[in-house]
Amino acid sequence: MRLLYIVRTGQTLWDREGRTDSLAGVPLTDDGCETIRRVGLELAPHEPTVVFSSSGEAEQQTAKILGKTLSLKVRSNENLSEFDFGLWQGLTVDEIKRRQPRLYKQWVEKPSGIRPPDGEILAEAQERIWKAICDVLKKNKKSTPVIVLKPVVLSLLRCRLEDTPLDDVWDCTPARFTWESYEINESDQSPSRAKVQGASDG
Repeated sequence: MRLLYIVRTGQTLWDREGRTDSLAGVPLTDDGCETIRRVGLELAPHEPTVVFSSSGEAEQQTAKILGKTLSLKVRSNENLSEFDFGLWQGLTVDEIKRRQPRLYKQWVEKPSGIRPPDGEILAEAQERIWKAICDVLKKNKKSTPVIVLKPVVLSLLRCRLEDTPLDDVWDCTPARFTWESYEINESDQSPSRAKVQGASDG
């Protein structure tokens, strides 16, 4: 069995404003930084060995705080990047609903078949994230990695690990800024147990 830790990025300026994310990302708020420092302290007794994230700004900032708190190296994997919202990047929910009300309604109620304009569909992003996780585990056989993820791809990974349909992805979205651990069966890359931990963003 391999142990895997997953950390949601700290609160960003766009999170606070209710905007959809961008692939490049935006900085963490002061509260977001403090939350991740607390997460690092909570993870320390579990002795992870390396931190992985994409090059997005929030992911990198989160990973570097964790790396500093835990005295660990930070490595990049671009397939760990957030879901690509396409032309919805940076828009608020109200702006999306006003511009494309029917598509947004479908996105909320049955998201698996919806592609935001010029963006990804959920199944594509889920497959990308899962391949990245498998790649990390395969290439770092003796490590206990921490994976930093933005909210939507974290939810997609939860669906994959917990065998939840993609149309229920919003039910898998963490209500708080959290870290979680999973034991992965290396023989078939399947999860054997999920244990959810939490750290409030205040």
